Amino acid sequence: MSTSIIKKFSPLMIGFVIAGTLIILFFDVVFTSRSKFDVVDKPNDKMIVMFNTEIDKEIDAHTHSIDHKGYIPESRQSTINYLNTLKSIEGYARYGVKSMKARNYIELKIEFTDGKIVDQVYTGQNVSGFMAPSLLMKVIMRKGKAIKVYTNGQERKASPEWAIPDINLMIDKAISYDIIQHRDSYFAPYKKQQDIDKEWKEQ
Repeated sequence: MSTSIIKKFSPLMIGFVIAGTLIILFFDVVFTSRSKFDVVDKPNDKMIVMFNTEIDKEIDAHTHSIDHKGYIPESRQSTINYLNTLKSIEGYARYGVKSMKARNYIELKIEFTDGKIVDQVYTGQNVSGFMAPSLLMKVIMRKGKAIKVYTNGQERKASPEWAIPDINLMIDKAISYDIIQHRDSYFAPYKKQQDIDKEWKEQ
């Protein structure tokens, strides 16, 4: 093939490649990439104890935290009271576990005993179709404790301890939701400007 023919077809080929890429991106944006790994229906009773162990750790963490020394004494009971209102916590990937879209985070759906449902609770945990499918879990709660756990089966691909960080993150972010909504139940009220001015005057 002569150089002139190559030059003639190169822009056309580039155009096809660009068009094809845009079509792929378009369909990825419009349609969520749901797969069998997004289905959380496999019971794992072994994880019930694991969940309750991490719940106890989180109760302590939201009372005596190295990172947040400002927790008020009532914060422990506030955490327990909040956990008692939960019916279930379910994790899901924003665009699907196998999606390659950016900002595909694990989000939480929290159901309360009074029927209220909160969705799209941010966790900061990113997933990508470029990697192995992430673990998704749903925990059924009663009186602040896990009584049933369902997953997408990915925990079986590794040792039990590999699931602990995901369990801990799920509980931590569920509690963090309540902290954001009811900050005064966990921390002392923000200081008013007059209180700050008084501190400077007495310095």
